[in-house]
Amino acid sequence: MRFPMRSKTALALVALSCLAAAPTRAQDFPSRIVRLVVAFPAGGPTDLVARLIADKLKPRIGQNVIIENKPGANGAIGADYVAKGEADGHLLFLTTVGAVAVTPHLSKPPYDTLRDFAPVTLVVRPTTILVVKPETAVNSAKELAALAAEKPGAIPFASTGSGSTTHLALELYQSAAKVKFLHVPYRGAAPALTDLLGGQVTAMFADTPVLLPHIRAGKLKPIGAASASRNQLVRIVGAGEDAPGHRSEITRRGRRCARSSRRARDAPAIRRRAGADLERRIWENIER
Repeated sequence: MRFPMRSKTALALVALSCLAAAPTRAQDFPSRIVRLVVAFPAGGPTDLVARLIADKLKPRIGQNVIIENKPGANGAIGADYVAKGEADGHLLFLTTVGAVAVTPHLSKPPYDTLRDFAPVTLVVRPTTILVVKPETAVNSAKELAALAAEKPGAIPFASTGSGSTTHLALELYQSAAKVKFLHVPYRGAAPALTDLLGGQVTAMFADTPVLLPHIRAGKLKPIGAASASRNQLVRIVGAGEDAPGHRSEITRRGRRCARSSRRARDAPAIRRRAGADLERRIWENIER
């Protein structure tokens, strides 16, 4: 199905004024343990990427990198925690667009994205997959929409939180198909996936890394891809079928970006070095 617009997901590495404190010099970074904040529960796709980054960065920067999970409010709790943290380059934030782009338009969080954060580097572009349980009697996004048309507002559809990118993907899906599901928001992909596997909800959108093991094990059935191009890791069942006036593949792109606090702008040399080091080390090691 083609949607009227493309929803964009971003996973970004953000460093709170991480590059800022006046006394800190670029050549001194890092001087102690680096903390990487994830605004979602352990076991989800953002957490998975964060742990890959941490493992690869440790030997490269000569310091431990620890993960701190601060879930809730579609990433706003983690974002606020980072925005109020130390500004010396040792506090990083791996985030999706939810916390830094969507939430500020839906509510008034205690932080300001443009004022409090600055990008460090794009980390990964994930493909989002639409999945159901294998026993569900649908094999495409079109068939799931037809089922929803028969039972408007009755089919439970999980998301990783109100205002999250998976919630936006659901809203675009409903709008294009002119149907209504029962939205069930969770505090991240991990608890949503647990309930999907347990049969408490019927379907959900989620990023490939967290779904692929369950798809390969036959515990989940992929019926659509929310991306601009086909993901070769997953062969989407029925993805070639068209709904009237729409492509069956849900168009959605993934981004991940990094941000550091406004005080980082006061120390451009430190920010440049930290950002360049992070970007080089992430891509050199993770893509191997």
